[in-house]
Amino acid sequence: MAVDTGVSLPRTRAGWLLLGVAFAALLSFYVVGATEHARVVNTARARADQSGYLWDAVAIHRNWQGTQDELIGERNRMPLYPGFLALFYDPALSPDAFFELGKRLNIRLSLVLLLVISLVAHWRLPTAWASAFTLVVAFGYFIFKAGYAQSELLFYTFLFLAFLAQVHLLGGGTGRREAGVAVLGGSLAALAHLTKAAALPLVGLFTGVYVVWEIGLFFSHAPDADSGAPAPRGTRALRRGALLAVYVAAFLAVLFPYISNSHRVFGHYFYNVNTTFYIWYDDWPAASIGTYQHGDGVGWPTLPPEQLPSMARYWREHSIAQIAARLADGLRDIVVVTYQRFWIAKFLVAYLAFALALLLSARRAARDLIAAHLPLALFLAAYAVAYVLAIAFYKPISGTTTRMFLAHVAPLLFTLSALGAHPPFRDVQWRVGRLTLSAAHFPLAVSAVLLLDIAFMLWPRLLADFTGY
Repeated sequence: MAVDTGVSLPRTRAGWLLLGVAFAALLSFYVVGATEHARVVNTARARADQSGYLWDAVAIHRNWQGTQDELIGERNRMPLYPGFLALFYDPALSPDAFFELGKRLNIRLSLVLLLVISLVAHWRLPTAWASAFTLVVAFGYFIFKAGYAQSELLFYTFLFLAFLAQVHLLGGGTGRREAGVAVLGGSLAALAHLTKAAALPLVGLFTGVYVVWEIGLFFSHAPDADSGAPAPRGTRALRRGALLAVYVAAFLAVLFPYISNSHRVFGHYFYNVNTTFYIWYDDWPAASIGTYQHGDGVGWPTLPPEQLPSMARYWREHSIAQIAARLADGLRDIVVVTYQRFWIAKFLVAYLAFALALLLSARRAARDLIAAHLPLALFLAAYAVAYVLAIAFYKPISGTTTRMFLAHVAPLLFTLSALGAHPPFRDVQWRVGRLTLSAAHFPLAVSAVLLLDIAFMLWPRLLADFTGY
């Protein structure tokens, strides 16, 4: 729901001109900054899986040309992003030239993705909140990731859009709009998975919360979400069950060509070396001499079953203290690397602190909001806990957590923005000396701080560190 934040579109030609100049300046800074980072910092295609994506793109191009039939990605990297690169591949390009082209293509792709994110944000949030959200996403981490031949930014966008569709479906509606959102949401989740094999937990958590909540409602007398009138339990359950079936069907339909091939070659539909095996090793050196050396990228690894890593084996062979230490190291890495290499950390802290202040200032409204949207609250809590712990746990294998953690920044910031714009939280006020501050001032402050950062502080950080990990 849009609310008045004291910010509106210009009403005069001069106002539109000023807005256009500001937009052009920000766009120019983004393109120049991302390009310079790619030129100065990202100079080796072998770093951070980039050579792998480029190789997959070449293999996909050859498959399209019918010159070979090659398994793509070794069930480590997913095929959607290299498929995008393959659209622009020319056999006359040298590996280094294709690397440079890949970086330029990713910068252009990032602009399209930011446009989509911004349009969705301005559709669902008030202007000031949407603008602040877009600025933080663009200059907090997108600009740092744009100049890499990697799938991350495409994955972040699909995951964010899939998340929004799931949030809508948890609202309890049963109309035609929900059916369309179910098709779209399932398709977006599948596209996210085809970009990076890290979307299945989101689908699983959503499905679990949805099913549990609907079973609970079946034994209650809750009103229909569309009409507000009491609905027959059987009718509502059928409608909501059909919506979930549509969501799952869309998800599987988009995935089927890929997962059917996985089943044919590896014997499992959702096989991926990272989630099937590598996560259960203590570190990458152990994985590199384990299933990796026994053909896990071309078929089921040639190891005796008792030597294959698994969740059950990991829990048998590790103590609670060892698991806790691994998680603590991963959590520390999330905080440290996010702070050191990107420009998002202080805004994450600011948004979280602001949301906490809102909830503490309007405790009764917070309780009422949670009660009114309990399935959504349960989903958000499960999502946050599951992904943070999984990312932290995976750190010894990946060497870092940041590029996985950044996938969840947009859903977090959007959720907190929606909270700040929601009545009665939008009307919360605080007295600071002689000043009276309201929730509506927060996105304005965020935008002002970030614009100052862009003007005076962001450029040196852009050229300081490699951010492909």
